[in-house]
Amino acid sequence: MNRIPITTAADITMAIKLDDLNPVGELDQSGMLTAMLAGCVAIACLLIVLIIVLSRPRTTPPRAPRPKGAHHPTGGTRVWHQRIDAVVQRYHAQDITRDQAFTELAAIAREYASGVSGTVMATQTLSDLNRATPPTSGKEGFTLLRQTIAALYPPQFADERYNDAARTTSVEQGAEWVSALVERWRR
Repeated sequence: MNRIPITTAADITMAIKLDDLNPVGELDQSGMLTAMLAGCVAIACLLIVLIIVLSRPRTTPPRAPRPKGAHHPTGGTRVWHQRIDAVVQRYHAQDITRDQAFTELAAIAREYASGVSGTVMATQTLSDLNRATPPTSGKEGFTLLRQTIAALYPPQFADERYNDAARTTSVEQGAEWVSALVERWRR
């Protein structure tokens, strides 16, 4: 084996054949660049649309006007007093139990407050009412509702053997509390 050592730069240059060097043709990347440009423009348009849509203030549907006046169910107090009196009469006729009477009185109080305030309070417990922020227009009535429901809770839920308020509160007294709520709520 006969090896010839290449040691100088001139020898290296002579080892490379320079006569068959041809430049490579132009690389055609215009299709890829066009696709990238179109993608960037599409993303920019999407971002502009999102900015416009998300920057608009939220629109809430207009509230239906609350009916007012004597013909509205909460307009007059006579209807509510009749309902309260009907509970007391049914209790005295032994059609309902004492617990049922207090439950119905609490339901009447919540229903009346719901109608006057425009807020659904039929399913709110005393804890819910205590946590809720009273509306500015009916703050005193809302406080009165909380007090009425709190007064009705012991006779409605507590065991009469262990709770003095549950034992001593009469259905008539509970009816008076609900009547006071109906009379004193400012509209």
